[in-house]
Amino acid sequence: MSLVPETLAEESVFLGCDDRNRMSRLYEEVRIRLEEMAMITSRTLGINAGPTWAVKFCPLAPADSRCQFEAVELVQTAAGCGCYDYRQGTCFESSTTASDETTV
Repeated sequence: MSLVPETLAEESVFLGCDDRNRMSRLYEEVRIRLEEMAMITSRTLGINAGPTWAVKFCPLAPADSRCQFEAVELVQTAAGCGCYDYRQGTCFESSTTASDETTV
């Protein structure tokens, strides 16, 4: 019996033992790397990591497809979001979350 809410999935499929172990290791590695990216972004932007601080990985789409922009939202607080643009190597704050509006 799956613990996944029915609103998320109609049917769950269990992984085999080897795949499940590998997925567990990958999940932990990714989570640690995202937390590290979020801490660097927060430190750079002076964002206070308070109780409402959340680590995310939400790609932001550029408003213009010709734009050299490849950014992700990494930190969300009550005041806004901390983002990182991979192509430019810059951090920036946004008052709009990636889930609210996907174009910047």
